[in-house]
Amino acid sequence: MLKEWLKSVIKLFAFFFLLLALWLVYQEIEKIGMAQIWLSMKSIPIWVLGLAFIFVLLDYTAYSGYDVLALKYIGKKVPLPAIIETAMVSFSITNTTGHAYIAGGSIRYLLYSKKGLSELDVLKMIAFESLTFLLGMACIFNLSLILTSIFHLTRAPSEVFWFYCGSILVSILFILYWFFIVKPKRKLTFNNITIAAPTTRMTLYQLLIGSADMLATSLVFYTLLRYHLDVNFFHVISIFLLAQLIGISTQVPGGLGVFEGMFLYLFVHTPPEKAPILAALITFRIMYYFVPLCLSGIFFICSSIWHKIKH
Repeated sequence: MLKEWLKSVIKLFAFFFLLLALWLVYQEIEKIGMAQIWLSMKSIPIWVLGLAFIFVLLDYTAYSGYDVLALKYIGKKVPLPAIIETAMVSFSITNTTGHAYIAGGSIRYLLYSKKGLSELDVLKMIAFESLTFLLGMACIFNLSLILTSIFHLTRAPSEVFWFYCGSILVSILFILYWFFIVKPKRKLTFNNITIAAPTTRMTLYQLLIGSADMLATSLVFYTLLRYHLDVNFFHVISIFLLAQLIGISTQVPGGLGVFEGMFLYLFVHTPPEKAPILAALITFRIMYYFVPLCLSGIFFICSSIWHKIKH
């Protein structure tokens, strides 16, 4: 009974954040006008879009690293081409829907079951990769805050509260994970799935892959934003990651609207002209979420047809 009540509260919480975020985005669009935003989007040159897409490809390559490491952790071997195919298809779906266990997990099981993996193996992989993602985000987020302070970049008072609350939270979680779970080799439980804590060496690999993912994702957006605005990378990346974290936490599919709304709210030091920011946010959403989803869908369908013809 309590579990059902908690699920209802979480759904209402997500719905509230979605409405709030969409309202914030709508207010900005109404002030600027879609025509102005569209002009800003069209003004982004091909070479900038090409560079941003290279970072998209690098990031989706890093996603294969998640699966390689997770498979090594659970002691299973899968050919590299199959890992790349599964990782790219499943992560493109997970990024858009936000439901790693349901959407991405189903695709993973469908493809990895052909290679001898069980449903429990796939669930362990997802739990392990979720930890990898959070460790990478915690590492890069705190590093960006430290570098922002070193370079004496100013922040508006409204930003300080959110940033340092986020920094304290992720620091506490990281310390707890490292010293109370990894070091004594405890067992971790996620949704009734029990797995042994990774070794110190494995955790360092998790930090490396997770951090590479966060950097590549941030560079996609920064490349699009930097063309219009002369902004510091470390300042943008900290705001970007915090907005991403809030978007993911609300359980809204892909953080749609929440990420954009929070970024606009936190990026308060920007000039009055916000059309370039919205143009960068919309272009990022298309390039990072929708384009890979469409390409992965086409690739998955073609691959399935080819396997049926072959067999």
